[in-house]
Amino acid sequence: MDHSELVDLVADDLTQSVSQMLVEMGSAEGQRFAKKALVEFATQAIQGATKVGGMDISTFTPGERRALAQASAIVLATIQADTSKPQ
Repeated sequence: MDHSELVDLVADDLTQSVSQMLVEMGSAEGQRFAKKALVEFATQAIQGATKVGGMDISTFTPGERRALAQASAIVLATIQADTSKPQ
């Protein structure tokens, strides 16, 4: 699997998790929680944490860690774009 495929796969997974949060928590609270979680997820992945959320990433390569962070940034940007659109 190449870098872009990994980013797409993780972004899809994160999008599903965020969607579930929005349903369970409501739009405003879910968005706040999701944004904070995505920033922490990306930061921890880049800084070399062994675990991010419930996921063990201790054996991930630097490239895989960058893919996790990039996927988090994509989902975060999507949430930001969705919340800034006029309703």
